[in-house]
Amino acid sequence: MADCENRIVGWRRVLLEWSDVPLRAVLAATFILHGSEKLFGGVNGFAGMLTKMGVPAPGVMAWVVVIAEFGGGIALALGLLTRLAALGLMVNMAVAIATIHIHQGFQMHAVNNQPAGWEWQAALFCMALCLFMRGAGPLSLDRLIGCCCKKPDGKPPINADERK
Repeated sequence: MADCENRIVGWRRVLLEWSDVPLRAVLAATFILHGSEKLFGGVNGFAGMLTKMGVPAPGVMAWVVVIAEFGGGIALALGLLTRLAALGLMVNMAVAIATIHIHQGFQMHAVNNQPAGWEWQAALFCMALCLFMRGAGPLSLDRLIGCCCKKPDGKPPINADERK
């Protein structure tokens, strides 16, 4: 029985250690896609949309969003400066919810053939929050170079032994 329990504990450690990798991959793909649409589709057009919504300094904010989404997505894909990228994406989603989506209600629905509601942005915020709290995971440049990943005792901030 003890051997079986040891194997279960071992698998649990492996699963916990690697659980951030698929989360990071999906969040990265999502933001690279949305950021590239804004970047390569024309930042000025996106700024015009922000102007119509009453967002202050729409030209500047358009670039802030593009950098957060496209740049943050690439950083997540590489696992480089993961916590900083996740923080930028959290701020991006919080601002989107507070300024654009909050009055549309929580549940996703269509208004004039456009998606409305803030549940999708809240889900993306929570995914980024998980990466902000836990870091990139083992398959990352953060882990490879030890960037932003050391506690005062020199160990990674979260390892399999601490996730019991």
